[in-house]
Amino acid sequence: MMGHTQWLFFMRIALSFLLASLAGEGVCRLVKMPRITGYALAGLLLGPLGLDWVDGEDLPDFRFLVELTLTLLLFELGVRVSLRWLKYNPWVIASSLLESGATFVAVFAVLMMMGLEVKSALSIAVIAMGTSPVIVLRMVTEMRAQGQVTQRLLVLCGLNTVYSVVCFYLIMGWFQGTFHGQWFMALFHSFYLLVGSLGMGLVLALSFKLLRRMFELSDEQSAPVLFGLLLLLQALLVALELPVFLAPLLGGVLAKHFDPRPHLWPRHFGTAGSILTIILFMMTGSLLTRNEFMVGAETAMIVLLVRFLAKGLGVLLLGPISGLNLRQSLVLGVVLIPMAEIPLVELMDMRTLYPQMGVKILPIVFSMMNVLEVLGPMAVQWGLIRSQEFQEKSS
Repeated sequence: MMGHTQWLFFMRIALSFLLASLAGEGVCRLVKMPRITGYALAGLLLGPLGLDWVDGEDLPDFRFLVELTLTLLLFELGVRVSLRWLKYNPWVIASSLLESGATFVAVFAVLMMMGLEVKSALSIAVIAMGTSPVIVLRMVTEMRAQGQVTQRLLVLCGLNTVYSVVCFYLIMGWFQGTFHGQWFMALFHSFYLLVGSLGMGLVLALSFKLLRRMFELSDEQSAPVLFGLLLLLQALLVALELPVFLAPLLGGVLAKHFDPRPHLWPRHFGTAGSILTIILFMMTGSLLTRNEFMVGAETAMIVLLVRFLAKGLGVLLLGPISGLNLRQSLVLGVVLIPMAEIPLVELMDMRTLYPQMGVKILPIVFSMMNVLEVLGPMAVQWGLIRSQEFQEKSS
């Protein structure tokens, strides 16, 4: 029998999910805004800033689903990145390094000038490098966008996600060495995380190639096969204590390289992805408390402005060399605005492992993340419309 407390919990979550779903459809149909913006607004309304139906204490119960959401989307993003295309257009890689590096340096410099200590400034600067694969993929899929700007958006999103995750775990290793004085173990652990993730990504790519020979993975009947493979990967990563976000992305990139044929995603993955995305945005909105917003909002707004300018300037400088005109380069700078949700779980772990660091970092990062979950989808929608790369849905 389900206890009274469990019944109330499931009822609260069910109502929250229903309201978030309705909010997404409502903003899409009534004001032509992206559904994801509606999910984000609902998450803020249902979280501690609003009705307080969902809060950070619920995250452990949904951690598996949050990680699964990002595993699915990161693998899909990786499959859209062609190493062969990058080989013939290396200026795209240079552009990604420039926009990510400029973002890191600019954000770090501003935070230091605002009085943050080095470790906090480094952590936030590394997180600011990443672009949200969730928002980017959902918007590109919903708008059925194709073209030069869309292709570069997907590639830059994938690359700066890799930079951000790798640097984040290197910094975590440095923190471990600083706090515990075990520098050799900290360096070895960071090496294990990176090499282990690459190895698991290779295993995933080879397994996916084998499955493509056996099944037509664009067929909806084969969706459970691909879903099971990624679920197994997630379980292995957890068992081996490896990052759950780096291996799926690397695996997708390698899978595309090993098998360059077009990769059509199973139709029902879109449905499952929508459900998991709603849960992710509900959880993100539940993490920002009123006190944290009051503490971190001002700094977050300044950092977001600096981040936008750095990313925009980074792609603008090399855009013409990489094959984009001025208008396309400006649009690409705008659509890179959404910030990655990938550090979400790691930041919650930081709150437990390094509480003093968490108090300084989390209010700023959670404020940034929630603001961009509302504004980011609208920026991508605007950019894809301006680039004229979206397709109207047929009636």
